[in-house]
Amino acid sequence: MLSVRQKVALQFVFSNLALVANFVLSIVLARLLSPEEIGIFSMSAVLIAVAHVFRDFGVTAFIKREKELTPDILRNALGVLLISSWSVALLMYLSASYWARFFQQDSVIPVVQVLALGFVFIPFGAIPTAILSREMAVEKTAYVTGVGTVVYFVASVILALKGFGAMTMAWANLINIIVAGGMARWMMERPLPWLPGFRQLRDIVHFGMGNLLTALLKAADNALPDILLGRWMSPAAVGLFSRANSTVNMAGTVLLPTVNYFALPHMAKVHHSHGAVGAEYLRASSLINALMLPAFATIAVLAHDIVALLYGKAWLEAVPAIPWLCLSYAIASLFTLSAPSLTGVGKPYAAIGPYAMLVVAKIACALWLMDGTLHTFALAMALGQLFSVPYYLWVHHRFLSLRWTTWSRTTLPVAAQGLLVGVVGLGVRQLLPSGIAPWAAIVLTGIAAGVTFLAGCFALSLPMADELKRMRLAFVQRRQSR
Repeated sequence: MLSVRQKVALQFVFSNLALVANFVLSIVLARLLSPEEIGIFSMSAVLIAVAHVFRDFGVTAFIKREKELTPDILRNALGVLLISSWSVALLMYLSASYWARFFQQDSVIPVVQVLALGFVFIPFGAIPTAILSREMAVEKTAYVTGVGTVVYFVASVILALKGFGAMTMAWANLINIIVAGGMARWMMERPLPWLPGFRQLRDIVHFGMGNLLTALLKAADNALPDILLGRWMSPAAVGLFSRANSTVNMAGTVLLPTVNYFALPHMAKVHHSHGAVGAEYLRASSLINALMLPAFATIAVLAHDIVALLYGKAWLEAVPAIPWLCLSYAIASLFTLSAPSLTGVGKPYAAIGPYAMLVVAKIACALWLMDGTLHTFALAMALGQLFSVPYYLWVHHRFLSLRWTTWSRTTLPVAAQGLLVGVVGLGVRQLLPSGIAPWAAIVLTGIAAGVTFLAGCFALSLPMADELKRMRLAFVQRRQSR
C-alpha cells in the first residue's frame, strides 16, 4: 500500500510525463500551424470551456467529496451528467454560427461543432475517472492519462500534417475523449451502471449548483483574454497572448495537475476526520507556493529566451505580456486551494463571491487600461487579480476559520522567497553576454535560481525545508539499505 507522499510523488511523475508530451506537441504545432489557426481554435475552445462547466454540473466534485458511494448515487450522478452533457452538446452545436458571428470568423463554426460532439461521450468516462481520483488510484489513473496523451499527440500531429489547420485539435480532442473514457471504465475492474437514475437528485443538484456557479466564473476568468482580445484585436493577437499564457503556465502545468488530483478528496477526508482544515490548508499552500512563486519569477526573467528557444522569432511579440502574466498567476497561486477546501467542507457556494469579484475587476481594468497592446492587457489582468485578494481573505476567515493575520504569517515568507529568486535571476541574466544563446541563458540563470530557491527554503524556515530534509533522509536510508 502506497503512502500519501508516495502517491503524490507517483502522480507528479506521471502527470509530468504527460506534460512533457503536451509541451513537445505545443512546440510541434507552433511550427505546423500559424498563429491565426491556433487563435481560431482558442476562440472556439472558449465556448467549450464554459460549456464544460454546465456539462459537469459539479457531479465529479460531488463524487469525490461524498463519504460513501452507493449504486443509486452513481446512477443518479450518471443521470444528471447525461441530461446536462447532451443538452449542452445540442446547444453548442446549434449555436456555433452565433459564436462565429460574435468573432466575425466563419472558421469558428466547424471547430465548435466538432468540439460539441465530445459532450455526447464524456459522461460515460467522467464517472469512473472521478471514482479513480476519489480513491487516489494513482497507478490506474496514470494508465488512462498515458493512453489519452499518446492518442491526442499522434492524432494532432497526423491531422496537422494532413492540412486540417484549426480543426486539428478539435478532431484530436474528440478521439481522445472516446479512447480515454473507455480506458477509464476498463481500469475500474468492477461494474459501473450504464443506465442512469433520475430519483433523489436533490442533493446532487444542490451541491452541483454551487460548483457550477464557481466553475462558470472560473471558466469566464480563463476565457476573458480570448473573448476580449478576439473582439477588440485579431485572431493573431489571441494566438500570441495564448502562447504567452502557456509559457507562464508551464509552472502550473508541472505541479497543478497533481494538486488538483489530490486537493478535493484530501481536504474532504481531513474535514470528515478532524473538522477544521485551516492548518492543513496553510501547510499545503506553503508547499505549493514555495515551488510556484520562484518558478513564475524565473519565467518572467527569462521570457525572451524561453519564447525564442521554444517557439521561434514569429512569437516574440508575446514576450512583453509575460512578466505581468507571471504576477497575475503568482497572486492566483496563493489561493489555489481555496475552492477545493471550501468544497471539501461542504461550502461550494462560498467560492462564488471571490471569482465574481475577480472577473468584474479584470473586465474593469481591461476597459480602463486597454490601448491595443498585449502587455497593457496583461497588466490589467494582474491588477484585477490583485483586487480580488481581500475578498478571498474574508472568505477564509468566514468559512475556514482562517484569519488574514495567520494567512499572512505563512504567506509572506513564501512571497519573500519568490522575490529573492527573481532578483537573483534577473541579476545573473543581466550579467550574461547580450548575444548568448537562449538555451545557455536559461541553463545558467536556472542554476542560479535553483540554488537561491534552496537557500531561501532553509533561511526562511519554510515548510518546504522540512520536506526537503525528509526527502534527503529517505534517499540516504534507501542507499544504505542496498
